[in-house]
Amino acid sequence: MALYYLRNKRFKVTLLTMNNVLMVSSDVVIGASFLIMFTAIGHFTGLGLGFSTVLASHIAFCIPIVVIIVLPQLYEMNDNMLNAARDLGANESQLLTSIIIPNIMPSIIGGFFMALTYSLDDFTVSFFVTGNGFSVLSVEVYAMARKGISMEINAISTIIFIAIMFGVFGYYFIQHIVNRQKKMKRGSSNRRA
Repeated sequence: MALYYLRNKRFKVTLLTMNNVLMVSSDVVIGASFLIMFTAIGHFTGLGLGFSTVLASHIAFCIPIVVIIVLPQLYEMNDNMLNAARDLGANESQLLTSIIIPNIMPSIIGGFFMALTYSLDDFTVSFFVTGNGFSVLSVEVYAMARKGISMEINAISTIIFIAIMFGVFGYYFIQHIVNRQKKMKRGSSNRRA
């Protein structure tokens, strides 16, 4: 939203270009860069690699995905709605909670699932920034697979597959209910007219 409201075109283009650097860079370059950065920071602060470095790196490479999905939805939003709400006395927090967020909620949800998928899938960056005593699922599966395909890998894969299928079927079920309710409302309003 800060990018959307930013009025300085040159600064906005610079930020969007920097945002896209992580999208076009290879995972090995990103992972090595994060490793060098976190090692340098750890040298001065005494912090080692672990949960915080994995979290920071995953946030950093997921932000460009969310920006690419949410920013176009903000540009498609009708500014007249915001102006009308301001004319009716809405303050900025009411605009955010009542107009902006409901309008961009589909893209927020889409960005969340894309970032979640990308974060679960990313092995290379996680491998570089994971320290001793902490590990993420992709690194654990890789370590298990190096010893040979075991029952744990099959169980993890099955659980993830079932969770994804429940999510997809749940989405389509909810979408079906919402569409049916919309048709029922349209039908009842047409009968009254």
